[in-house]
Amino acid sequence: MNFSVGQVIYLLTRKNPKVYPVLICEEIQKKSLNGKTVSYVVRLPTGEGNEIDLDKIDAEIFETLEKTRSYIVERAEAQIDQMLDDAKKISEIFSQFVINSEDINSIAEEAVTDEEEYATVDLGDGSIARINVSDINKISGD
Repeated sequence: MNFSVGQVIYLLTRKNPKVYPVLICEEIQKKSLNGKTVSYVVRLPTGEGNEIDLDKIDAEIFETLEKTRSYIVERAEAQIDQMLDDAKKISEIFSQFVINSEDINSIAEEAVTDEEEYATVDLGDGSIARINVSDINKISGD
């Protein structure tokens, strides 16, 4: 990556994931028999304004906060996907107990039917009665 002196870049540290802004304060170009290299010195966001070689920092380097955010979100989504895949694989030990969706629907329909046929009545003395609504309809002549 090429940076300009005075440019602010963002470092996502690997050991303890945090994002730090740093200032490119020096560009060092070196020519040798092995070729040309470019390195950078950055100023850390400390009160003392400590400077360090960028190559010595164990971090991912980003030019913008947007690129930093995208990278962090991608990593988080990958970790979430991995956790869910692991949970799905582990849940296969329960496959013998799993009921299919048709059974779940029929159980839910039975529960709704039961709720529609019965009502609860507060008798006033702390007692609650459950009455069959269809029996009330028979008494009233409906």
